[in-house]
Amino acid sequence: MWSKYLAEKKQKYAAPAISKMFDIVELMARENRAFGINELSRALEMPVNTVYRIVMEMEHRGYAEKSGTGYALGAKFFVLGQIAGSRIDMRTKALPVMKELSEQTGETVHLAILQGDRMVLLDQIETTNPLRIHADTGSILYPHASAFGKCMLAFADEKFMNEYIRKGLASLTERTITDGGKLRSELSGIRTNGFAFDYEEYLNGVRCIGAPVHGTDTMGIASIGIVAPAYRLSEERMKGIASVVIEASNRISETMGRTGRQFAGVQHV
Repeated sequence: MWSKYLAEKKQKYAAPAISKMFDIVELMARENRAFGINELSRALEMPVNTVYRIVMEMEHRGYAEKSGTGYALGAKFFVLGQIAGSRIDMRTKALPVMKELSEQTGETVHLAILQGDRMVLLDQIETTNPLRIHADTGSILYPHASAFGKCMLAFADEKFMNEYIRKGLASLTERTITDGGKLRSELSGIRTNGFAFDYEEYLNGVRCIGAPVHGTDTMGIASIGIVAPAYRLSEERMKGIASVVIEASNRISETMGRTGRQFAGVQHV
């Protein structure tokens, strides 16, 4: 029964062209050498024209490169591997800091990354409080309405921000920032102070404090912070906890190779 379900599901969501591309990629990776178009066609039992079109598109995008009389995997795969590896590495390095931050504050700690124009919850440590805010790891969220997302948007490039704002800022609660100018102003403050607040902007009754995590360059590669019911995060308590969250983000940034500026704590609220 289960095998039948999997077969039906595979058929329902089948994407033949993509499957063929992955067959080519996996063969090149497994053999770790260059292949001619005809050789790929014979090995994978695909039409020559199909193989040719796929490999040409891969070459155009940097996923394949000419090697002698054939084609091998391109440098783009190395770049993607480095990105994926750094994220796995970041989770490992961030975990002890996340646990400590949760113990210090008694609240749930989130670690998030920016994926395209959405924020992804990469990992979390849940509070032991009986009333907690739960979000599934891997959840995809709007960054402009979250303290964590705003921390990453604050260090995104201008072209990205122009396009993000052009698409429109979704209103999730009556407190969500939906004006591009107001969002830019808040992001400027985050770059100065090194932290962000979310006053029930994503979900009514929920507040967050976030701080950016940096790597070897100036762009924020992730963010860390706490999320809790609003009644446990008064404005006064949020200001008090901000410096603890910043310290945690600084520690993770150091392990990720950041050697530049460190944020000291609340400067302008």
